[in-house]
Amino acid sequence: MLLAAALMVPAILQAGSSGAAVPPAWSGSASCTITVTGPGYQHSETQRWAVSGPTSVSGAFRLVPSRWTDTGSGSSEVTQGDQTRKITWTVKAAAAGKFHFFVRASDKKLVIGQANAQLRVRNGITGTQQVTIGGVAQTPGPVGLEAFETQLPPIVVAATSRSVSGSTPPTRVNGSVGPFQPAGSQATKSCAWKFTKR
Repeated sequence: MLLAAALMVPAILQAGSSGAAVPPAWSGSASCTITVTGPGYQHSETQRWAVSGPTSVSGAFRLVPSRWTDTGSGSSEVTQGDQTRKITWTVKAAAAGKFHFFVRASDKKLVIGQANAQLRVRNGITGTQQVTIGGVAQTPGPVGLEAFETQLPPIVVAATSRSVSGSTPPTRVNGSVGPFQPAGSQATKSCAWKFTKR
């Protein structure tokens, strides 16, 4: 990725009030909502990114700090023989990251996206597990899992854009994206974003 960046045409720097050259300033926000349903299972979470702050430059990339948050909740109930396991959980996580803004050399398009490795927060998902055996409830116990940052869809627009907004409808997601997700579940993800350049 860094090698490709070296071949790209850097965005034009703007002059600040002090006369020093500074990169164009981008800010904005994005969000994705993930919903999963399955046998005895439901989960919903919304991940948000607030993008603002001092811009740094790495080759053709303009990097802007972001604040990622993840909130949601869910539950699962599974019965096998005379044993039933019920789990309820909440999602609450936050971490710092970065977004990149750069003009792609191949087609001179502006590309916007996450610039950090996937963010993850230990015990970002916490809850309680209750097992019942033969009708006898056992002592509840805590559960804790990592919360993982999801990936935004590609955002590619004209290089001259100063305001960028868009969204995706609920789209089917393959694989496991929810905690304790059982086989046969169906997951969807929808996203929206809006960024502006000062």
